[in-house]
Amino acid sequence: MSTAAGIRITVAIGVLALCLGAISPVGTWAVEPARQEKKAKKPAKAPTTAPASKATSPKVTAPKFESAETAGKAPSCFGEAPILDKVTPDEGKAGDRVTITGINLGQAACLQGVSFGPGHPAQFQQTNNGITTTVPSGGKKGLVLLTVTTASGENSKAFLIK
Repeated sequence: MSTAAGIRITVAIGVLALCLGAISPVGTWAVEPARQEKKAKKPAKAPTTAPASKATSPKVTAPKFESAETAGKAPSCFGEAPILDKVTPDEGKAGDRVTITGINLGQAACLQGVSFGPGHPAQFQQTNNGITTTVPSGGKKGLVLLTVTTASGENSKAFLIK
């Protein structure tokens, strides 16, 4: 290839790049005005929390606060994902009690759920040194993942359902 042909190709590529840059929609982005939400007619109630001694439901709803002061006193649930150290026992049948120990399990308000395989949530209770739960009925038998979910993530251990 001659030098003249190489220069023509380089110029053609440069012109093409300029044309594409000129018609690119990047410069036409506009910010949509924010919509204002309607104010609630009823004041929000302070969140209620269940005592740590009662089992809590794995379904979590966002708390509503009366003021910024009460919201500032709410527990901070984000941090490191939980790490499960031990599941005792590591096998059982429906109704059997299971104890889970580990680190970064968080506060009781931050623990979102315990499940024995996908679609099989279990009732649980958080204690000072871990979580106690029972194997739910109606789940599949065999090896499943026992999963603990917090606001910061989840971790699983193998569990054998008999």
